Amino acid sequence: MATTLLAAAVAAALFLFLALLPYGRTALRAGLLSAAVLVCLWIGHYFDLLGYGARGEDTARVRAFLVLLALSLAWFLATSLQVLRRSFPAHWPGWSWPAVVLVTLLVIGFGVWRMVTL
Repeated sequence: MATTLLAAAVAAALFLFLALLPYGRTALRAGLLSAAVLVCLWIGHYFDLLGYGARGEDTARVRAFLVLLALSLAWFLATSLQVLRRSFPAHWPGWSWPAVVLVTLLVIGFGVWRMVTL
C-alpha cells in the first residue's frame, strides 16, 4: 500500500509542478523535459530493463506499468491545463488559477479514490 501511495504522491506532485508553473518558456521547457523522461521510462519498461519478466515478477511489472500510466496522465492533464491557461481572462484575480488547478486535482483524486475503494 505504501508503494501505491508513493506513486500517487509522485504523480500528484508532477501534476502540481507542471500546472502551477508560470505560463511561458519555463513551462514549455519543463513539459518537454518531463515528456522526454517519461518516454525514456516507457522505453525502459518496454525492454524490461529492471528484469521483472526474467525473474517472473509479473505483479511488479504491472505495478510499474500503473505508475508510468499515472505519471503519463498527470503530465497530460498538466500540459492540457497549461494550454487552457492561455485562454484564461487576464482580469481575473491571481488566486483563481491555483483554484482551478486544485479543483482539478480534487476531482481526479475523488474519481481515483472511488475506483480504488470499489
